[in-house]
Amino acid sequence: MRQRLLSTLLLTALLGCSKSDSNPIMDFGEGEGITYRTANNIPIGPRDYTDWTSDGEWNKRERALFADLGLDLNGAQRPASVAYITLYPNPMMGDYARWKLQTNALTSGSGGYTVSGVLVDRNYNVQQRFGPQRNILNTDYEINCVQLGLSPNELYRLYYVVSNASGLVYKGHGDIRYSPQ
Repeated sequence: MRQRLLSTLLLTALLGCSKSDSNPIMDFGEGEGITYRTANNIPIGPRDYTDWTSDGEWNKRERALFADLGLDLNGAQRPASVAYITLYPNPMMGDYARWKLQTNALTSGSGGYTVSGVLVDRNYNVQQRFGPQRNILNTDYEINCVQLGLSPNELYRLYYVVSNASGLVYKGHGDIRYSPQ
């Protein structure tokens, strides 16, 4: 009886573990895993529809990247508050790429938003942190691929969180490839 109870408890614990929480390497999805954009921010080539949009539930490793924010990162979001998010060029072909996030002023309220981002490699190793930066409309960051020592033809992921005084507003990710010319 005791062995049966122990087996049941162990099975329940194993079933409660999320596969994505235990996987140390990130899945970039089907195809090339990135959304192509020119240096002028014009879409070109394949698109990954999971990139640069609102994410659903994040696993423990993803939430841990923003533990210092003190937010419920799997809580309700308000996606209408964000107009667009993009990174260009993608793949990053020169030394720099630009990450832009545009919020909607009508929904921002008088306090504005706070934007935070974390660039990681496929093993969730942090390459660069952005913010938190407080703003009302636009957030614009430059990513220096050479200075960061990014590996050529490697995939990276940029996670981002938008919040305000009420809590989480929006969260998501975008995948990036560094392909120097």
